[in-house]
Amino acid sequence: MQAAIVKRDDNKQKWEDTEFPLVCETCLGDNPYIRMTKEPFGKQCKVCERPFTVFAWQAGTKGRLKRVEICKSCAQAKNVCQVCIYDMQYGLPVKVRDKILKEYGTGGAMTAVPQSMANRAWYTAQQERTLAQGENMVGDANALAIAKLEEMAQMQPKYERNMAKLCSFFAKGECNRGANCPFRHEMPRDRNDPMVKQNTKNRFFGESDPVANRILGRQRRREEEENKEDEDGYDKARATLYMRFQGDAPYPALTEAAIRDKFYAFGEIVSVRAQPDKGQAFVEFTQPDAAELAIASMNRKELLDRPLYVKWARAPKRGEVAVKKRGEESSTSNHVGMKKPLAPPGGVSKARIPKGVVPKPPAHVAAMIAARRQRGGGGAAAGAGGGIAAVPRPGSRLPRPGGGPVRGAGNKRSAGDAEKPYYSSTDPSRFGTKTTDTK
Repeated sequence: MQAAIVKRDDNKQKWEDTEFPLVCETCLGDNPYIRMTKEPFGKQCKVCERPFTVFAWQAGTKGRLKRVEICKSCAQAKNVCQVCIYDMQYGLPVKVRDKILKEYGTGGAMTAVPQSMANRAWYTAQQERTLAQGENMVGDANALAIAKLEEMAQMQPKYERNMAKLCSFFAKGECNRGANCPFRHEMPRDRNDPMVKQNTKNRFFGESDPVANRILGRQRRREEEENKEDEDGYDKARATLYMRFQGDAPYPALTEAAIRDKFYAFGEIVSVRAQPDKGQAFVEFTQPDAAELAIASMNRKELLDRPLYVKWARAPKRGEVAVKKRGEESSTSNHVGMKKPLAPPGGVSKARIPKGVVPKPPAHVAAMIAARRQRGGGGAAAGAGGGIAAVPRPGSRLPRPGGGPVRGAGNKRSAGDAEKPYYSSTDPSRFGTKTTDTK
């Protein structure tokens, strides 16, 4: 019987001894039957620099021999794989995950692992005690951050990451093994390629990670392409989202009940406008936050066994009756009409009067017109109950709205004839005013 290992030194008591590694599905490989080798205290962790149990196995039928790179305590602190340092829940690098959590206001869900040896040892002891009690040292992320991470998640196994390493003898032209060589016969990449320079410790702390930079760059380009669709003068709707089925027709039978059952969990819905023949719909919420959460949660998800494309709806332009929203003619009429001009002084606008019909002013207006004509000696032109007043001739000096007296083309203004400001309330030709003769 093998004697138990006694750790007499204080530093040796901090060494890690585990029974199984914390690895992701990709690193395990495509072979369901795995044979692992275990070596207690085989090497130092690349993060905390303390010895730990090393596990090694062949990752799949055509994969290379893989072994853990960091200890299990450090992997649990960041919830990452001990081999590839990817997040165990979303399959993303640590830098990408922490950036999304920070942008959406859930910085408490990130773990700041100390880098000094003394602080890291204390943090590891606190973490092991907390995990043993079934608790978590970090806070929970909000729903919007979780939805964004699920949208960017890469949970499908990528077994090409387990391929054998490059053969250095083949690059020199000296490999004589041929097909029996366990390494890949490919030429190496350029030395200036950032993907060549990867460091485990930097990836763990989210610093100088070329893989994360490539994923963030791809996500940024995707968002820029989506924003280009709205650069033709349209604005984002306040609390309305647009959804459609991906792919071509025929589409599933899209109903308002099916849409409400899928989107009611994100907030109170005001209206649903479904267009089953086009496989699309508009969903309006009461709050913009509910629409944003629904977009982040349902984009690329399935409804009626078909993947969805969910984005912000477009707000109609000012002055348009029918606005095209992402490939369809909207029936919403948020039309702001132009203001109609006022009627000219002394008359009524004939824009909507049928031909041959002479409108009559009200009785009190007709009485005012008759009294004014009697004072001016023009009572013979029209009776008190006659039609509308005659429009003044172009040469008259009658004031009009927006300016002073009308002047002819050849009239010259003298030095004493200063232009007076026009006030509609003092215009005697407008209805509802009273004038008195002062002589």
